[in-house]
Amino acid sequence: MPLFAHHVELNLFDLIVIEPTTMPEHAVLAAFSVVVIGLVVYGIRALVRDARAWLGQRREIVAA
Repeated sequence: MPLFAHHVELNLFDLIVIEPTTMPEHAVLAAFSVVVIGLVVYGIRALVRDARAWLGQRREIVAA
């Protein structure tokens, strides 16, 4: 599946269905997608950072 498909539909639990047809609607959907992907990447990065810190503290307690 291409990363930037021409036909995109955003369906949120069958409550909100967004099918962009004009250029501004495509731009808004693209901006929304970038924000969501950015937040997911940041969350994964923060989870890895915190897990490493937690494991480091745990190793210090066991070694002491």
